Amino acid sequence: MSNKKKAKHQSKKNSVAKNIAGVGSLAICPGKISVGVSVSGTHVKAVLEGDVVEATATLIHKGKTLHTWHVEIKNSEEELISSVTVTNYIIKPRE
Repeated sequence: MSNKKKAKHQSKKNSVAKNIAGVGSLAICPGKISVGVSVSGTHVKAVLEGDVVEATATLIHKGKTLHTWHVEIKNSEEELISSVTVTNYIIKPRE
């Protein structure tokens, strides 16, 4: 989704953050399921169409059933685009 200036919509940035935090939770809890239960972001700069972004996730809390991640998304010039907090619920799959 883009606007007239070819800037990407904030929901795409939240999707990137949720995805990378989910992969992080799966990596540290093999055999379990990660379900995103909370996503809260601050979007400080637009991403223009065609620009490359890099997302870095840092684990803030690792409990038995909840993981909280801080995700920073930066553009190709390493400027902060978004700061997002993601909380994942960790569950065992049904047998």
